[in-house]
Amino acid sequence: LKVASLSRALYGLGLDEIRELLMTEKQLDSYNASPAATTTTRDKGSQGQYQSSTSTSGREIVVQVSLPLPFSDHIAASRFTDLPQQSRWSPWLTSVSYLDDDRGETLWTLNVRGIKFSWRAQSSILKDPIRGITWQSINGLKNAGVVEFHPTSKDSCVMQVRMTIITPRLLSALFEGSSAFIEDFLRNKLLKWSLEMFRDVVKADLALERGDLELGDALLGAVEGKANAIEATLGTTKFSRENTN
Repeated sequence: LKVASLSRALYGLGLDEIRELLMTEKQLDSYNASPAATTTTRDKGSQGQYQSSTSTSGREIVVQVSLPLPFSDHIAASRFTDLPQQSRWSPWLTSVSYLDDDRGETLWTLNVRGIKFSWRAQSSILKDPIRGITWQSINGLKNAGVVEFHPTSKDSCVMQVRMTIITPRLLSALFEGSSAFIEDFLRNKLLKWSLEMFRDVVKADLALERGDLELGDALLGAVEGKANAIEATLGTTKFSRENTN
């Protein structure tokens, strides 16, 4: 962790410096047109487990991950696309709120190691032939992606996520400017934790809905324990059982 960068983040940045943290559309086009070396890494778990691959080009990181889910694509998609619920399985998300429900416009706030980022995004629900959602930020933290739920049986599916992010300069500084470290952090921590916690939260909700209180409470307790471990890693203090009600 670079103390100087963190100090500047905690004690305030000038307007000019803040503007430097986020790329304008013109700067983004110029950046994308610049040649850069690309590397690809793959980390495949055992059959039926979390799988991922990542490619990087400069500050652009593209991550693809997947995880089998023990419930239908209909259930998975309906739960995941209820966007204000996202913080239940992504503890580093402070909040997600709708700004314009008809246009699918939302405001996202993220907290990583005490540093907050926010952005507005526009999303579109996918229904046919594959259920899911696509999104793209329209200001703030530059990111875009798609989540799809591919049915494998009437009671199971595979969740596939593809996300592209332009790493903010401040976030790069927090992780000592290491693209490889940020890439691994996104792939094997933030996204991996999100998918696994989404699976467990939905399993807990389904158990409670069918009246299996013992199993539902046990699953929620496990989710809360994992969230607390994530908080310790990220240096944040957000999540309580109330978030799951």
